Formats: sequence, C-alpha cells, structure tokens
Amino acid sequence: MKLIQFSFTCSRPVPFYAQLCNDYLANQTLEITIGYDKNRYLIEAVGTQPQLEALADQIAKDFLLSIWLVDSTIKEIRHREGRVVPLLTSPHHLPFCSYCEPALGDNQSELFGEISIACSHCHGETSVEASVDYKQIQQWAEAVIKTGHVTFNLPLANNHQHEFHLSRGPIATTRNQRQQVIICNPNNVPMHFIVPSLHVLALSSLEKPRVTVRAKQHHAQLDQPLYDLCFSYNRILTVLTEILRVRGIDYLHIETNHQQPLIARINKGWSQVCSDPVTHPLVPFKSVEPLHDQACINGLNAYWSKRRIRFDYQPNHSNDAPAHTLPICALHGGMLESGVGRHSAAIYFGRYCAGEIVSQDKFTRTDTFLVMPNLPRSGSEMIATLAAGEQAEVLAKFKHQIPVSYNALNKLVLNECNDQLSGLFALAAIILGLSKSSQDNVQYLNDALIAKSLQNADNKGHRVDFSLDMVDSKRTIDWAKMVGSLMSFCLVVDEVDYDKLAFGIMDSLADYIANWIERMDETTGIKAVTLAGSDFANEVLADRICLRVGKNFPIVVNRKLELDGSNLSAGALFLKMRRR
Repeated sequence: MKLIQFSFTCSRPVPFYAQLCNDYLANQTLEITIGYDKNRYLIEAVGTQPQLEALADQIAKDFLLSIWLVDSTIKEIRHREGRVVPLLTSPHHLPFCSYCEPALGDNQSELFGEISIACSHCHGETSVEASVDYKQIQQWAEAVIKTGHVTFNLPLANNHQHEFHLSRGPIATTRNQRQQVIICNPNNVPMHFIVPSLHVLALSSLEKPRVTVRAKQHHAQLDQPLYDLCFSYNRILTVLTEILRVRGIDYLHIETNHQQPLIARINKGWSQVCSDPVTHPLVPFKSVEPLHDQACINGLNAYWSKRRIRFDYQPNHSNDAPAHTLPICALHGGMLESGVGRHSAAIYFGRYCAGEIVSQDKFTRTDTFLVMPNLPRSGSEMIATLAAGEQAEVLAKFKHQIPVSYNALNKLVLNECNDQLSGLFALAAIILGLSKSSQDNVQYLNDALIAKSLQNADNKGHRVDFSLDMVDSKRTIDWAKMVGSLMSFCLVVDEVDYDKLAFGIMDSLADYIANWIERMDETTGIKAVTLAGSDFANEVLADRICLRVGKNFPIVVNRKLELDGSNLSAGALFLKMRRR
C-alpha cells in the first residue's frame, strides 16, 4: 500500500478544482484526504498499485486543463498534508465538462442536442435556458446557412440579457472593436489562423477564454490584422457550432454584449486582460488589510470582508480614485500577491488614463518617472509641429518619397488616447503605411502594427529613438524624435523589411524602459517590476519588456487580477489618499 499525493498548483483559485476535490472526498472508496493552500489543490490516497493507477486515470479525466494551472505532480509521500474536511468553494459556472460535452455536443451521440442533460460532475444543466430546445437551435443554424447570420437573446440573472449576433462575414461594430470569431471546427483552425500551441491549449481549457491571433496571410475572407478567437462556451453554442461544423462552416464572426475573458501570455503565464463582471464574477482572495474598506473603479467595486478582497459590479458608482492615481493603483494591485510593496515599480500602459512608469520607495512614497507624451489630437497638428521643429527636413523627404503614408498621417485622429501608448503606436502604424483607409481606428492601427511585428521571425529589429524629454516639468518621450527616427528608417528600409521595423519599435521601447528602470533603481532601489494595462495584451511588447527588464529585475504579474480592471479596484484599496 502506498500513500500518493496528486497536486495541482495554480496561479489563481480554480473553483471547479475545489469542487472536484470535494467530490473525491465524498465519493471515493479509497482513504482520501484533500487540501488547498496558496492556490495548490491536493488529493491524497492510500491504495494498491491497481487502485492508484485507476484513480490517476480518473483524476486525469476529471481535472480539465485550466489556463491557471501552473504545475501538476504525482508523488509518493510519507505524511499527509490534506484533511477529511471539504474545501470552501465558490460557484464555478462551468456549462459542460468531459462527461456531458461529448454526449450533448457530438452529432454522433444519441443525446446530441439535449442541452438540459444533467451532469453529476459539473452540473452545467443549471445554467441552461429552459425555453431553448434542439429544434430552436436547428432553426438558428438554418438561418446562418440560408441568410449568413442570426441574432438571438438568452436570459441571464438579475434580468440581464445575453445578446448574440452570429455572422459568416465581418460584423460592423459601433465601438470600433476588434473582430470576434467563434470556432465551429477546431480541426480546421490552422487553415484560417496562425495559433501557437499554447494558445490552442488555452482555447480548449475549461475557462474557454478569448485569445488574440493573426489570420493566415492572403486569406480570402479574413483581412483584419488580428482577431479574438474563442471556442463554444455554453451548451447552446456547442450544439449550434457542431451543426454548422457538419454543414462545412469552420468559424463565425460573433458580437455579444457579454464577452468571454480576454487573456494574454505574459512572463511565461496567462494573464486576464479584462472580463465581464456580469457573466464572470471575480473570485475573492486573501490579502493583507487595506487602507480603505471599498474602492470602485469603472463600475467594478472592490471591498474588504472577512480577510478577503471581494468584488461586485456597481455600474452607476462613481470612481473612488482620480484618473491620475490609477497607475499607482495598478502598482498596488500588481504587488499584492508578491508582497513586494516597497522598492517597487509599475509600468502602466492602459486605456483608462495616461501611460506612466511609477515607483514606490522604502517609505511607501510614490513617484512618477515617466508619462507618455501628450500627442496632438490630429495628424495635421502633428505635421505642423514636426515641420516647425528639428524634424522638418526628414518630414519633407518623407512627404516627397512616401506620399501615401504622409496623407494618411494628415488624416489621423487620436481623440482620447493621445496620451496613451496606443496613440503612439497608432501614429507609428500610420508612418509604416499600415493604414488601409481614413476610417481606420486606433484599435485597427495598433493591431496592424502588432501583426506586422509578429511576421518578424528572427527577433531582430531596427533601433528606434525613444529619447526622453522634459515637458511641463514631467519626464516624457520625445515623440517628434521618435517619429523622425521612424520616418528616416522608412526612407531607407525596403518595404518587405517593415516587419523588422515594426518589431524594432516594440523592442527598442522595451530596451529604453529597461534603461529607465535601472535609473530608477539608482535612486529608489527597485526590487520588482509589475506590468499593468490593456496594452500588454500586445504579446510582442510584453515579451520584449519581460526579456529586457527581466534581466535585472523580477517581473511580477498578479494573475489573480486583471491587467486593466480588478487590479485597479483592488489597488485603490491601498491608495494613500483621503476621501471626501
């Protein structure tokens, strides 16, 4: 008889794993103990070799891959760590699992389309709308096949509606968002998209997140630089996509008011960029006691209760912290898990305020090292500024030799993101000639720049100038020099090598940031650096910063929190600021 321990280490709590541990404790004939500590789930059992082998096979089937799973081990132990006490659990909202999904989602199954089928493992039937049946789903599938699109609503809790619009062609969005795609035939994904193996595993995970990928070059229908992909994530979509797969449809464009969480690969692990608090409530986590009892940022309210930080959604609540403090909130939120409070720095490149690099010293005093440049809001103003300064000569040459890009720059409009990294990257994309029309928005231009940089296979690029400048007593990037540097490269670099130039923009910025962090270290003493903000969904930039900065400083990413959402709300609980 051997005592064997099965261990699952995660980067954040996985409620379904907790339920599985409790199920094994309640239902197994073997002598089972379970445990949970610091995001590590344990199942321990005593048995004969055949019994333990059967248990291992069962656990392998039950414990579906989670994007938050960091490591799993099986080892023989002498003493138990676990107990015979059930774990505290929170709802996991899993619609299906490895037991019920093949039955209801495989067209060869006798139970295909039975979306209300009960499952003793995931209990996914509790989330199914009773008014929808297989016949209704078939009608929706026929509508897609005959008309190319279908729209339907599914009820949610608290009188919310989950709206779906599925289409075989692109969907025009009013919010200038990236095109969203749901996969019908996972086997044919490589025919349409360039999806790294880790991203394929993430798509198949129990969380069913969205990941950002490129379409295949010269694809007949997919002409956008980047797409957000997901697999079916509820029982109705599972049946619908299976019907369409059989009919030869590999994917659909999807628009919905409640999207799946978007994740990005940062520092060798997955981080959640953002999520919908209505359909994906955040799991509470243990924390040191904060300075405030609650803090609401952008409708997401964080509050301290029973030694844990918890969240609820209050869309009409005003922000409890002003916009200029959000990078500091990101620093506090990012460092919560690591415990590194003093001697820390945060790089915030997000959508809610100006991009900044901030630090905290040994006395917990915060300081801003860098703010992103406040760009003119229109391309015509940028041209006027460049023409009146040191870049006038290179601007004139650029206008003469590359008039298409010059005219696109003249039509550029940045609006609210002129002090964010996305605005600077949109400007860079215009100069590289990545604009297709005057209607291109900032999201498209950023995607085009990222996609172009991803085409660079050798990770080598040109050195773009991101020199510092002092404006209104604040340290910032000299955007005019950066633009002049980029224009100079465009004049001498062959267009087929623009992928190296796009990559060089990301890599050069990362290298400059690494040097700036070293300067901060000389005065503040930096022990760790955290990354925050939605712009780190740009995996090229995130990878280069982790590589460049990570050579000398530990990179900290709090994977329990989002990059640009719950990290701000949780961090605001620790903000040293009096409230009225």
